[in-house]
Amino acid sequence: MSISILLSFSLAMAFMFPLMMQPLSLGLVLMFSTLLMCILSGLFLSSWYAYILFLIYVGGLLVMFAYVAALMPNMLFMSKNSGFFFLALQIPLIYFFYSHMFKTLKTISYSDFNKFKMVSYFGLEFVSPLMISVFIGLAIILLANLVAVVKICYYYRSSLRPYK
Repeated sequence: MSISILLSFSLAMAFMFPLMMQPLSLGLVLMFSTLLMCILSGLFLSSWYAYILFLIYVGGLLVMFAYVAALMPNMLFMSKNSGFFFLALQIPLIYFFYSHMFKTLKTISYSDFNKFKMVSYFGLEFVSPLMISVFIGLAIILLANLVAVVKICYYYRSSLRPYK
């Protein structure tokens, strides 16, 4: 049940990215989605990997959003619609993940756990076929953060701040 709630929260946070108008609120949503993704990778992979990943993300986010906060003018922090959207999206996601996705976990045999234990013993759990979706998800998040940092660093060529 807790994994389904974490997955639904992370999916709801991902759907809230386009609704954020202020970079500080985008940073807050990105911080929460990073925390949830690190908790999920800590549950599925290993706890030290999730801890190191979270420290790297927090360090990058602190530098990036401190720079953006210095450039942005004062605006309202969050709109009224995004909180309603988050709550309206959360209830169906929890129901979906609880009722459909994790019913198959009860049917996994003991041999599957032994196979995963052998993969974990050799240190190959990050690129194993069982956990490749988590690895690809983390790579996509890193790519999105790279694009955001490049966009912020080259602010003379892009419209980070529309006035001079």
